[in-house]
Amino acid sequence: MEKFNKERLLFLITALLLVASPSLAKKKKPPHPFDLYNHEMHTGIFESLSVACETCHADPDSYGDRSKVNKTGCHLCHNSPKPIIEATKDCSLCHKEGPPKPQSHRVDWTRQHQVPAKQNPEECKTCHTNATFCINCHKRRDTVSEKVHRRNFRLFHSIEARANPRRCDACHTVTFCQECHAGRGSSKR
Repeated sequence: MEKFNKERLLFLITALLLVASPSLAKKKKPPHPFDLYNHEMHTGIFESLSVACETCHADPDSYGDRSKVNKTGCHLCHNSPKPIIEATKDCSLCHKEGPPKPQSHRVDWTRQHQVPAKQNPEECKTCHTNATFCINCHKRRDTVSEKVHRRNFRLFHSIEARANPRRCDACHTVTFCQECHAGRGSSKR
């Protein structure tokens, strides 16, 4: 009888493990950024400022399908230089992997960014709020770090400058060259 009970118990445990194993094997998904959104917390603010639901729910299907929510609606408060109401600018709250890069930041963006950056520097400051972001590449003159120019570039820069002066013009002004070659040694652009 004891053998029968042990076999029966072993059978029941095995059966339970087989039934439960698929649910045990599933990993818990991290919360979606929109799961972090608290309608109750925001509704009173939006009502007092007359912010319509359609600001975020532009597509009627977005009420039931969070992937269709207008994500830029969040930025009206959370990432705007002139927010509707001041809100946290901590992007990592929703973007665990870091903020998504804009459409413009495609392959070889660092080599091609000078024209858009000069045309609309305020757009860059939307994400690159740290004042040293540009300085780290464009204005550092230490000889240890290689950012834009290789070490000792000033010793042979004339060859590249004559071959393609427009490449220098992307960052430097004519006065930058004139001041240095006139013996003043300025580090202005």
